[in-house]
Amino acid sequence: MYEFYKGEMQLNIGMFSDTYLPQKNGVATAIKLYKDEMEKRGHNVYLFVPKYKFDYKRNDDKIFEFPAVKFVFEKEQRIALPFSPEIFKIKELNLDIIHSHDPFSMGILARIVSRMLKLKHVTTHHTMYDYYLHYLPSIVRPQPEFVQKIIKNWCLKTDKIIAPTDNIKETLVEYGVPSEHIVTIPTGIDLASFDKPINWDLKKEYPQIKDDDRILLFVGRLGKEKNISFLLKVFKKVLLEETKVKFVIVGGGPEKEALEELAMELNIADNVIFTGSQPREKVIDAYKQAYLFIFASYTETQGLVILESMAAGTPVVALGKLGVYDILSQEDAGGIMIKDLNEDDFSHEILKLLKDLSSYEVLKKKAKIFVKDNYSIEKCVDMILELYKREILTV
Repeated sequence: MYEFYKGEMQLNIGMFSDTYLPQKNGVATAIKLYKDEMEKRGHNVYLFVPKYKFDYKRNDDKIFEFPAVKFVFEKEQRIALPFSPEIFKIKELNLDIIHSHDPFSMGILARIVSRMLKLKHVTTHHTMYDYYLHYLPSIVRPQPEFVQKIIKNWCLKTDKIIAPTDNIKETLVEYGVPSEHIVTIPTGIDLASFDKPINWDLKKEYPQIKDDDRILLFVGRLGKEKNISFLLKVFKKVLLEETKVKFVIVGGGPEKEALEELAMELNIADNVIFTGSQPREKVIDAYKQAYLFIFASYTETQGLVILESMAAGTPVVALGKLGVYDILSQEDAGGIMIKDLNEDDFSHEILKLLKDLSSYEVLKKKAKIFVKDNYSIEKCVDMILELYKREILTV
């Protein structure tokens, strides 16, 4: 059970997730940031995650791995089999609270453990799963309404839901989850990571980027829901007026080949660079070297890449849906929000910032201050720990 150290409750926290590093996605990154910040404060964070690869070794005795298989329709994803000798070690950890990060196999194990050990179970609703049904073949693809019902039932079986944004909270309420069952806590940004010098020089790595070129950047998984094909079409319009611009796309995924072909068809391939997946250190370096970050995904629950770009001092032009709306609709956010998927509107705002240096500098200055004041990992972990303590002390 929890102990008190200098008057502060010290917790043993069990986090369960079907994704974790070295997988490259927002949930895996968020869990790593939570773990690091909480352990910095003296808490013990134990992770229960799928084994990534047979020969991949983790140097952390607080991470417990479970056998896993690759998801048939998305090779980078893992489906954990929650049967492992590691289960028998859980009771010895004297956990104080359970925090799951999805409703799948590890989430189900989290629920079983919480009931067996009579612990409170908090979950974070990171992903709008009904927006990802296109990855399933039509023959086995459920209707969105069915998925929404499953999400609602899952939420009701937990003690508290963390929604990363108010928009996601409202969506869960529409699904039938009581508002009082949900608390909004954004996923924080580790600002210290953005203060380090640049090591990955994009202009050296890719000689086609000239010294006087300005970089438009996308970071994320190359999937249909990210709408990168739309951004390529927008970029073609930008090139008609501003030729000294390159579009750098950082990330890997199932759409990479199709996007490369589209760039060829649009006759813009010489100005588009696909870097593939990169480690986080290189991604941060890319943010710092970009002139603008452009983003048109309609499924972002949190908009972490938006916040990361602004933390690097790079303004954003993005589609204002879900989590991105919650960020960019705030006063003094370092970005411009586009209400609808309109190529002319998007290209117009990009071109305006390419041509109007004074407006650009105002946004650039606002960006870093906005993230520091509202989305630091320290502030967000403060809120999560307070939630844990309230739940533990509530009989």
